[in-house]
Amino acid sequence: MSNDSHKPPKKIPLYPLRFKEILRNYSFGNRNLVKIFNKQGLPEDHRISETWEVCDRPNESSEITNGPLAGYTLNECIHTYQEKLLGTEIIEKTGLRFPLLIKFLDAATTLSEQAHHSDELAKAQGLDDPGKTEAWYMIHTSEDAIIQCGNKEGQTIDSIRKSLWNEKTKETMRDYTVNSGDAFLLYAGTMHYTEGGVIFYEIMQNSDVYIPLSFRSSSEKGEELDRLRNKSMEGVHIEDGFDCKTRPITIDHGSYSHTYLLACEYFSLERIDFETKYKINTDNSKFFVFTALEDKMEIITSKTTTKLAPGQTCLIPANTGEICFKANTKASILKAYVPNLQKDIINPLRLEGIQDKEISLLGGITELNHLDNYL
Repeated sequence: MSNDSHKPPKKIPLYPLRFKEILRNYSFGNRNLVKIFNKQGLPEDHRISETWEVCDRPNESSEITNGPLAGYTLNECIHTYQEKLLGTEIIEKTGLRFPLLIKFLDAATTLSEQAHHSDELAKAQGLDDPGKTEAWYMIHTSEDAIIQCGNKEGQTIDSIRKSLWNEKTKETMRDYTVNSGDAFLLYAGTMHYTEGGVIFYEIMQNSDVYIPLSFRSSSEKGEELDRLRNKSMEGVHIEDGFDCKTRPITIDHGSYSHTYLLACEYFSLERIDFETKYKINTDNSKFFVFTALEDKMEIITSKTTTKLAPGQTCLIPANTGEICFKANTKASILKAYVPNLQKDIINPLRLEGIQDKEISLLGGITELNHLDNYL
């Protein structure tokens, strides 16, 4: 992926990186992302269904817009700075392959019935990408908005199969009435669908694998259509008691509150609400991705100051050191990263007196829950 002739020189020190949004104008979207976040400089002549905030896909990598690295891509910087950007833990897990894809999504209308491969199934089917576990954090919801994810009680492989052949898979999924601030963790294999009316932040494994659970628009017939449906069934996860909605945990630190929204092996998502200042330190182990939700702010390091407005995203390289977020009033940011579940999630929460059964709920109620392997 990397073009050696356009790699940034190593003499340029890393700093918090801002990116140009990659746009998608799929049919389900509208222009609500522009309205809610007052995003500037986006095209005015078509719908904006998704803005990919941080992305490193084959032939499509986020372009840096700030500082001396402006014009270079995330991929080019990864190949130049390696563990200085990604962190030692990330290099150990995924090498130089960026592990996340982060986006905003405007589901103004229907999203199709679907699921995603597990890592194992993607490998078995010879796909170029790994599996895809993803999570949704609701930013804005219309009145009585509903999403579907996971399966209703009493479903079986046979009942799901019958619903797939009859184009009724959405009737087998669990309904959730959603509100702003709700979080859902959709492990690979989780059926999901929405009628629309929701805008959410989405974090996922860096993957584009997809399992269709509707073939209404397929041109295939007969045995070939049956083969495709059977192939889809290979990737569907079903269990009674399946609950994709996580139960966030908020820790009050006085000048700021730290809300753990969800966590799995692939990513953690947290919300920080702070009064004028919030400080963190990187330790060279991992990068962080911060997205502003409320109020403008500055990200201040020992050598740089980076402005961030609501709806904008910034990647903090692993070697940054001390960082101070500064705002004029109360501000809110989302913090995304690839965690060490024991060190970054379980141990800090136990020190705050949080019980293991509460920590587990950050992974939803499912046998797929990654946290339960450590509790």
